[in-house]
Amino acid sequence: MFDVIIVGAGPAGITCALRTKELNLKPLLLDSEVIANTIVNYSIGKKLFGVPGFYQGNPKDLVNFYKKDLKHADIDVREGQKVVSIVKKDGVFEVCSKTDKFKSKSVVLAIGVQGTPQTLGILGEDKKHVHYKLDDPQKYAGKDVVVVGGGDTSIEAAIALSNAGANVIISYRRDSFFRAKELNVKHLDDSGAIIKFSTNLSEIKSKKVLLRHSTNNVSEIKADYVFVLLGNVKNTAFYKEIGLDLDDKDQIVYDSKTRESTIPGLFVAGDIASCEKLIMPAMCQGFKVATSVMMYKSRVK
Repeated sequence: MFDVIIVGAGPAGITCALRTKELNLKPLLLDSEVIANTIVNYSIGKKLFGVPGFYQGNPKDLVNFYKKDLKHADIDVREGQKVVSIVKKDGVFEVCSKTDKFKSKSVVLAIGVQGTPQTLGILGEDKKHVHYKLDDPQKYAGKDVVVVGGGDTSIEAAIALSNAGANVIISYRRDSFFRAKELNVKHLDDSGAIIKFSTNLSEIKSKKVLLRHSTNNVSEIKADYVFVLLGNVKNTAFYKEIGLDLDDKDQIVYDSKTRESTIPGLFVAGDIASCEKLIMPAMCQGFKVATSVMMYKSRVK
């Protein structure tokens, strides 16, 4: 039996695993994909925000940095383990993936917010030139590209595409980028991308999109490719299935000091329990939760 099973091998989960091992606990680190999967899938050239002050490098180097630390600490890591249920019985958690079962005295949920992409629900969204993540901006040089969304992901994609030589229009339903980092907005203004505030895509066609304005006027925009970057659908069904309490915004309810949920022994860390979607805050949470896990183990002996 493990002292703690950490679900999610992102910055929060990795840091929690390393710290619990330092505290002489026995952790198991699970991930549905691979170590630091979100960072692995960053688009080429994406800038890292909120990294530790001691680290200077690109996303690939950061992933290798994490892997080296986990190997050095001899952490038990299982990739490709998508957790489908977490049940607590007689003080013991049974964590089930699609293929295996594991038992532990506590659980840390650090799965981040990556999941099923948010869709537009419009005609033509299933076409092959519609994408939900950007891999290599250089592939779209000289193409007409429409980016949908107003968060940092969509803005960074528009900047990268524009810098790579694409003709970029970014469509956002609100009248300003109120959620984005100020530096990103400045870079977008300097990139040459065209910003269409207060607009929504109403239909996607083979070489163009229909853009509906706040006045209800509809215009046709040339589009060889469309990137729908609206974030991901919250996994609220899974949270409810395992018995977690949610607030009126479908956020997990937890103790702000210990990060323990309403299920004793089940803790949360990282992006699923934070409005700061940055690497360093996630790592700090993972470190803090490790101490809470140790204190919980002492409490229930």
